[in-house]
Amino acid sequence: MRRFTLMISVFFVAFSGMLQAQIAPDSYFVQFTDKANSPYSIDEPQVFLTQRSIDRRVNQGIAITEHDLPVNPAYLDGVAALGPEMLFPTKWLNGVTIKTSSQSVLDAINDLPYVVSIRSLQVADLPVESKPKTFFANEFISSEGIMAKKSSSSLNYGSGFDQIDQINGIPLHEAGYLGQGMVIALLDGGYSNTDVHPAFDSIWINGQILGTKDFTQPGGDVFTQSSHGTAVLSTIASNVSGQLIGTAPKADFWLLRPEYVATEHLIEEYNWVSAAEFADSVGADVINSSLGYINFDMPQHNHSYDHMDGNTAIVTIGADMAASKGILVVNSAGNSGNNGQFPYVGAPAD
Repeated sequence: MRRFTLMISVFFVAFSGMLQAQIAPDSYFVQFTDKANSPYSIDEPQVFLTQRSIDRRVNQGIAITEHDLPVNPAYLDGVAALGPEMLFPTKWLNGVTIKTSSQSVLDAINDLPYVVSIRSLQVADLPVESKPKTFFANEFISSEGIMAKKSSSSLNYGSGFDQIDQINGIPLHEAGYLGQGMVIALLDGGYSNTDVHPAFDSIWINGQILGTKDFTQPGGDVFTQSSHGTAVLSTIASNVSGQLIGTAPKADFWLLRPEYVATEHLIEEYNWVSAAEFADSVGADVINSSLGYINFDMPQHNHSYDHMDGNTAIVTIGADMAASKGILVVNSAGNSGNNGQFPYVGAPAD
């Protein structure tokens, strides 16, 4: 994961391993014409949105619109019947990502009356090996200075004191605001060891992990491939007195993965949108995304500075849509500030 930014450094877990031999080979986005003749209706949003998602809209005066309607299942069935591997639909973009190596299948899909276009997202057909990933930071180390400062709060933050103090979060904690009642969806590249690390014992015991979903591989296991999401979650959800207390240890969480770890491909922007749609549908109040997109392994998909206008990149369109549904979208700015070639904020932070 080359473009992830951790806004605050805490503990990290070393990770290395092999990924699947091919990442998103022969992948495409199929764009549909409309949502006509859909079995879904904006008058019955409870069919496709949770009550919590509906309540968030009601509380903020946000109307249910056609964008909220799922992709027409008849359109999805029509594409699936032609033989591609179906990946993830996106209702906000009104389409679906697929895999196929058959030109005849693509031609047949393109001939469907409800298909506008097919966009190639495919990558070079080469084996991919992930590089060892070691994230360097203090791992629950308490210094004398920290021990002296932490007494200013009723909570014993340990090595997490500086980060929560820097953003003036201690007065909020003192007033009782620890994230309770809020649902946060994390979008990241993986959450290795989150299911076993003692820093997260309390959120598992208390049922604060509401679920997980892999948007890179249907049915995939998000507790593999990368510990970056683990590190990000630790800044929010850790609750180990004297070692690390995060910013919102009483919140509830969805752990979502839209990111291929070892490579960078355009399909990940579509994965991000599908993940954000899911977060919306289950009633998330906040999306925390430590992902960003500028350059890709296939240069023809690279973003130029002109694309960083807040409206162009697919992932930015998805972030805007999530915000329009009443979700607070928090996204890292990127790691390119020192890069003379592209020292700008990347998508979707643009």
